Amino acid sequence: MERSSNALRVVVDTTRVSADRRVYDPSPAVLRILARRYGHKWIGTTDRGTPIFETIMPPPDLLAQAVAAGVMFTEPRTLDHDAWIHAAQQAVAAVTAREVGQAFLASLTSRRMDLRSALASYALTQHLPDHTYTERPSGVTCAVCGILRNRDGTVDPEDLNLFSQIRFGGGGLPGNIQYAAFDLEQFAQAPRLVPTSDDLSLGQQIIDYLRQLPPKTTAAQAARSLTIVLGTRDQRGTLMESLGICGILHSPGHPGYADAFIPDWKADTDWPSQRFPFGGYPTWWWKAEGGISDTALRQFLPQLT
Repeated sequence: MERSSNALRVVVDTTRVSADRRVYDPSPAVLRILARRYGHKWIGTTDRGTPIFETIMPPPDLLAQAVAAGVMFTEPRTLDHDAWIHAAQQAVAAVTAREVGQAFLASLTSRRMDLRSALASYALTQHLPDHTYTERPSGVTCAVCGILRNRDGTVDPEDLNLFSQIRFGGGGLPGNIQYAAFDLEQFAQAPRLVPTSDDLSLGQQIIDYLRQLPPKTTAAQAARSLTIVLGTRDQRGTLMESLGICGILHSPGHPGYADAFIPDWKADTDWPSQRFPFGGYPTWWWKAEGGISDTALRQFLPQLT
């Protein structure tokens, strides 16, 4: 939750907005409601030691304003495993790699985190297969997609306001299928920006910087030093995770999702020998000696090749 509360800043330059679509309103006044008046307060633990949080909602008038703007929601979303998979497949089918790549680039100078988020969500779900819930031997998550199911077969409701806060404040939740479904559905209603020459220049600087790092530099170290990208450390970390999910960060033997879906049983058990791995699969494997995949770059960000 800490990631989602960081620097919820969105700039909408109307001279750059692509026209003629039904869009939500990410104006600063509305996003301040989401950032400052919504949250979770720790109130104790269960008998088993599980933390209990109380959801803090804005006053009714402010909530109504944020809901009308399309950035907050009155109810959680309750779907079963199969319905979440269908939602993700439907959402990713409605957008293209070109659209999410353009949005990612346009986010670099505008700091529109909601636009940046879609790239990883698209890469994660573009090859998501049809499947029924297949429980992993070691737990209660689906071996294919990682969705957690309760013993009675239900899936816990998802707090869409938490997803929205992460989306606008942190730039995404790479690797999470439910978030990806929500994210891409919202992306279809996002006021888009056209990348500027400054965006393209900064994107090229990021790629060039990652190419020239010392061979043993890890993704965590690269994220910390990527200060040419304005924003918080968490936002830069999520940017690196997005490039990893896409396979733009090339990790030999540990592919991203550009060409095929990586089942959760593999992604969640393919850990490097690090005490505190950075992010998730496959980004935690990346070192600068692996370089940048020109193939993945052409697929998602061809302007930078």
